[in-house]
Order: sequence, then structure tokens, then C-alpha cells
Amino acid sequence: MLTISQAAKETGLSVKSIRYYEQIGLTYPPPRGENDYRYYPSALIKRLHFIKKTKDAGFSLKESKKLLALAENSGRRSADVKALLSQKIEELQIKIKREQALLKSLKNITLKCCGNDKPNCPIIDEFAN
Repeated sequence: MLTISQAAKETGLSVKSIRYYEQIGLTYPPPRGENDYRYYPSALIKRLHFIKKTKDAGFSLKESKKLLALAENSGRRSADVKALLSQKIEELQIKIKREQALLKSLKNITLKCCGNDKPNCPIIDEFAN
């Protein structure tokens, strides 16, 4: 069993995040010792690792909670898990297209500017109009 600071170090999460996940019901409250310190058993550490990995993969806490529920349900259908990931992929593809369009737009605006010592700046003009 690990203390909260050890759990944070082990999982790569902050102590604040671990407490928050407990507060919102993403994790269950860890047992407390006689000194009233939280002690994290291996099952809870495994759950925190899972949350961290889903977070790193771009999932929201709400989505992570759904994935956790599926992970802990031995009667789950892999089709349900795949559907969640397929939806995330679709969202990311849309976001990437938007970001690529934004990048192209900013590059085009930048090309209009001479970048000299004069105050006239087409970039400012573009944003001002």
C-alpha cells in the first residue's frame, strides 16, 4: 500500500488530481491508516494508471469513467469499447482538420507581412478587420 504522495509518483498524477478523482467518484476512497493517512492498495493504483493512460490518450474524465466502467465489467462487449474509441478518433480527426485549416490561415497571414521596422502591419490589419 502506498501513501498518496507515493501513489502520485508511481502513477504520474498529481496529489491534487488523485484527490479530485476521489471527490468526483472516479476512484473509490482509499482505506485510511490509524494516522488517518490514505493508503492506496494495488487495485486502486492500477485504476489510477488506467485513468492516467486514458487522460494521456486525450479522453475527458467523463469518457475515462465510461472506459473504467467497461474495463471493470467482465460482461462488457468489446463492440462498446470499440465504439467509444471510434467516436474519439472521429472527434480527433475533426479537430486536426480545424487545426490544419487554422495553421494554413495563420501562415497565409504571416506571408503578407514584411517584418520590417515600419509600423504598418498586415497581420494587425487582418485581425482588426
